[in-house]
Amino acid sequence: MNKYLIALASVIHLLPHPFGVSTIGATALYAGAYGSKRSSWAIPCIPLGLGLLITGLYHPLVMLFVFGGFALATFAGRWFLARQRNLGRFTVAVVTGAGIFFLVSNFAVWLAGYYPPTAAGLVQCYVAGLAMFAKAILADAVYCGALFGLHSAIERHQRQPAVAPI
Repeated sequence: MNKYLIALASVIHLLPHPFGVSTIGATALYAGAYGSKRSSWAIPCIPLGLGLLITGLYHPLVMLFVFGGFALATFAGRWFLARQRNLGRFTVAVVTGAGIFFLVSNFAVWLAGYYPPTAAGLVQCYVAGLAMFAKAILADAVYCGALFGLHSAIERHQRQPAVAPI
């Protein structure tokens, strides 16, 4: 895992961005694919925590589940991208990672009382979050392309033999 790419993704997350279009989901997938099994789950939580210090905190239960959703999304990176990467695997990883986050974070919003504590309220909460889910898939796809593409370019550059001066 390239620590400079993680730093870059973290800085981009700290810059103003449209709500729901962030680097954190892609960072989670990248950390899952290239990070250690023990600590990759923490990688997306660091820029997320820094961002909260800048933008402010919100409902504690929702924050806990948001962190957990991104931490769990690293497993999609590990399952689908650690050993082999192709367009199909990226597509499944992006949708799975965003899906995990969508399910976990919206469940927290419902639990926190923003919707009626009924099955209908839970469905209403998930339906209301569908637009954000679509944005998350788009953001994860774009930023995954950037992170994994830059990672590959750096690896290729490092493998090139040095040219001896004449």
